[in-house]
Amino acid sequence: MRKHSFIIFSILLIGFSCLQAGQLPYTLDSLITAGKQDIYDLKFKQAETHFIKAQQLFPGYPHGYFYQAYITVLVYSMDQSNEALEETLKAQVDRANEVAESFQTIFEDDPESYFMLALTSGIQATYHVLNRNFVRGYLSGRKTKGNLEKAVALDSAYYDAYFGLGLFHYYADLLPGMIKFIAGILGFEGDREQGMREILTTSRNGKHFQVEGEFMYYSISYFLEGDKMNALRGLRQLYARYPHNQAIGLMIAYHYRRSGFVEKCIETCERFGDEHADFLPQLTNLKYYNMAVCYFELNEFEKSDSLITRLEELPTRKSKYYQSAIQFYKGRLADIRGDRQEALARYERIENHKQSEYWRFLSRMYVKYPVDSLMREYLIADNLLGSRRYEASYHKSLALKGDLDAGRRSVNPNAEFLIFDLLARNHFYQRRYRESQTVYSEFVPRLDQMEDEFHRAWIYIHYQRCLRTLEEFDLAEQMLAKANSLDDSFTRIIVEREKFMLKKRRSQLGQDQHDDD
Repeated sequence: MRKHSFIIFSILLIGFSCLQAGQLPYTLDSLITAGKQDIYDLKFKQAETHFIKAQQLFPGYPHGYFYQAYITVLVYSMDQSNEALEETLKAQVDRANEVAESFQTIFEDDPESYFMLALTSGIQATYHVLNRNFVRGYLSGRKTKGNLEKAVALDSAYYDAYFGLGLFHYYADLLPGMIKFIAGILGFEGDREQGMREILTTSRNGKHFQVEGEFMYYSISYFLEGDKMNALRGLRQLYARYPHNQAIGLMIAYHYRRSGFVEKCIETCERFGDEHADFLPQLTNLKYYNMAVCYFELNEFEKSDSLITRLEELPTRKSKYYQSAIQFYKGRLADIRGDRQEALARYERIENHKQSEYWRFLSRMYVKYPVDSLMREYLIADNLLGSRRYEASYHKSLALKGDLDAGRRSVNPNAEFLIFDLLARNHFYQRRYRESQTVYSEFVPRLDQMEDEFHRAWIYIHYQRCLRTLEEFDLAEQMLAKANSLDDSFTRIIVEREKFMLKKRRSQLGQDQHDDD
């Protein structure tokens, strides 16, 4: 027993004898750098070997333990249905936190020790948020933020720490009114602009988190700041550096799809293989999902159906989001071909869960009303607009409005409002902004009569974009306030983004911002 204890004590002495405050040993730093480069190339298993070696050579340092858990949480974020992975993550985080706490007691005045504590509690916060346990996420997040602040207080040039601080400041500013007020009392003061500056600082000067800083800066710019072109340019540069990173490639493919360049999206996705299907299943799922939606928007419904079927039958584990997306499109496609029984069966499989909330809200109108001939023509015209076939969509939307004027009606009472919105968006996309406003002003005053609140909220968002372009800011704010009444977290995020873009546009023109929060 004494011999066993002596061996353990000797190993610990060897590990701690290597500790140097303020600078990592060269070998450890090299292992971490090599592992991070493998992560950026999505070679996670290869990266893990570097981090395990770091644990073996430097057992007193938390770095190898943390980065192994870092890989696991990245994988878990794309594969939350993997219960074995969840247990592995918990064990790895506990071990990393244990070593980080011991490390910190030795080097109380070293910013590295507080940064490593912040990283381990940051993974805990991420885990809790992924599982919708926001109270525990808050507690871990508060600990993370406090240690990051200690790190930069000890060394203002500790640039990696600004990445986490930037995320806290940015996302705290996105919280809705009352929650933001409570968060402020608890110490989570939000500042969107400061957050972006801090993330940018890491993206330019960081060491081990520079690439994460770049990726997040571009992602936030694209999805939440509305600065799509600059963000896309940055993502393309990042992808050129890491051409094996399918996640970045799929983000670019997503941009093509959402921007209407659906053929380019399909072409991009077809370049990717299924090599990540076991370890990172959501990448493979996203590839087939992107292509299926693209063919849907090209009105090639049979091709879309075959790809959705292929996605459904793939042995990849699927998040509740993708499970619900599959059921939604299967329901829509069944409705289009007149199989109402199959359509309803598919819609009913969309779970009442936070991850599937968007699909549940979106599907409610289709659960109540089948796709009749008028709604099928509307869908085709809407898809034409979404795939940038503007003239064809415009002429079809004019024909649909003519049908309404002639007394034609759908079983779906929302159809009239959807068709008017389609015509207005056609004008808007072709930069006929006054014509778009004229159409909206004719029917929006009675939009509160529209039955489906989800689609109603999005019509308000569309109208607001037209008003913002025309610099009619006060009315645009009113439309966003109406859209924000929908209890859907995805729509609320979009509304917050639109509010920010409206505020920024006001500021550029030197007009006062009317803040009702």
